[in-house]
Amino acid sequence: MKKFSFKKAEGTADKPKKLRNKAALKHGTLSIVFTAIVVAVAVGVNVLMAVLAERVNLDVDISLKGDNTLSPENVKFIKELDEKVTITVYSTRESFTQLSEMTAYNVYMATDETGANDGVYEYYEQTLNLIDLYDVYSKNVDLKFVDPYDPSSDELLKKYPQLNPAEIVVECEKSIGGENYTKSEVLQFDDVYQIAENENPYAALMGGGYGTVTGNNIETALTSAIFKAASDNTPKVLVLENHCRKNAVQAFLAYLEKNNFDVDIFSEGMLGDIDSDIDLIVIASPTEDFISEELDAIDEWLANGELRGKGVMYFADPTSPETPNLDAYLEEWGVAVEPGVLYETESSFTHPQDATTFVFVPSVIENEDDITKKFSKFISKDSAYVWSGGNAVLTQLFKEDGTRITTPILSSVTDSVVIKPMSENAEWKPDGSFDKNQHIGALMASESKYHENILHTSYVCVFGSANMVSDTWLANPGNAELALNAARLMSGAEEGGITFTAKKMTDTTFIEKVTYKSAKAVNYICQWILPVGLIGVGIFVFVRRARR
Repeated sequence: MKKFSFKKAEGTADKPKKLRNKAALKHGTLSIVFTAIVVAVAVGVNVLMAVLAERVNLDVDISLKGDNTLSPENVKFIKELDEKVTITVYSTRESFTQLSEMTAYNVYMATDETGANDGVYEYYEQTLNLIDLYDVYSKNVDLKFVDPYDPSSDELLKKYPQLNPAEIVVECEKSIGGENYTKSEVLQFDDVYQIAENENPYAALMGGGYGTVTGNNIETALTSAIFKAASDNTPKVLVLENHCRKNAVQAFLAYLEKNNFDVDIFSEGMLGDIDSDIDLIVIASPTEDFISEELDAIDEWLANGELRGKGVMYFADPTSPETPNLDAYLEEWGVAVEPGVLYETESSFTHPQDATTFVFVPSVIENEDDITKKFSKFISKDSAYVWSGGNAVLTQLFKEDGTRITTPILSSVTDSVVIKPMSENAEWKPDGSFDKNQHIGALMASESKYHENILHTSYVCVFGSANMVSDTWLANPGNAELALNAARLMSGAEEGGITFTAKKMTDTTFIEKVTYKSAKAVNYICQWILPVGLIGVGIFVFVRRARR
């Protein structure tokens, strides 16, 4: 068989092996370089996004009504905040919804609109989402979570003994005259959530009691609390020493000064015109009566040219001389101060050595009109007991008379209190002839009128004894909380809140279901799955090209 042979064309030759390896090396190096660039870009973007997430809000709220977005006005307020504020949530982040449910049901008997609790989880998750944004938008906001079941939380509970799990404390450090103090606001469950009276028959059958959670006021509640805590507004207090004993409330006045009140003493003769910049007048343990002109001056000051916003704190004293003019004036506000001193016959509620020193509890206000809602802010049904001794006999003359409303804010724990005559000595014991009743420890009277379509209110609060704010009993959290919050309310220090539209969950479609968990899922996808996938693709391309 004839063999064929092929000759290489002239000018051609085998490509040297060294050159082929060099080309492959060059090709592979470029692959490595491009892969490294891709990986570096992916890592860099991931790091950049993580840094930005700590400094600016990168969340996107796709709900139709912006359920997890702060109002633009609120964002502006938070960004411009120039005071250091600490927001402490009395819960861990992970247990917030469960602890909110527990507080809702156990303390407020609040459920969702079906009588169960599952339907309100979205409100609790929404609260958590919105609180997070305060920390994101302002470098002056420090957000903390405290575990109620950790021993380290005891210090917080000592400062705020009525705090329930998942409730919120807002604090701002202040300084007056070189002395540091803390202004604080506590947001209870019913400050944050709207609770409607329970009218659903199914809810009643399933155990629903107090009402249903129908809306979320966290924006209004938290921003108003920050505003009040960070505010430099200093209410002015005038103590009428010319008719009274300043020493009876000396500890209380010092306590007010530590809590951003400016205290001045009037010790001259007759009380004349009162400056409109005075916000609160304190009258304690009268030593003599007021003349009608002085009471007229107080009345004119309380009216404040129809703007009101003033308050009188009166501390009665059974040992004071008769004051018929002052008594008649207080009766116009629905409060009668009668002879005698209160005496508790149930020993478990008294001081061991003195049955005229005993415990009062805050009165629960059933009526929910605009005025009593303000009262209820410092008459919490869960407040600590208030101790007091040597209490005068107070009587509520009316609940409402024209523009004036009178409400008991403290009452004896039991209906076992009697009236001890002032003529009796310390060894006196009641016999069967004395009527036992539940007696009032303090009454709040208010007068409200509209001026240019705005409701303005002034207050007169009568306490049974100045011992309620003595240095001994101010150490009791219940006494201090009640007295300070009453002073804030009457002086207008509680005013100036900021209001935003309450957020309601009304749609059950997917687009309304943007929650903290779903936002976390999106974050994981963008920060981990996509970058890791991109790195994997780069490695795959590199390996494929290296094998060619």
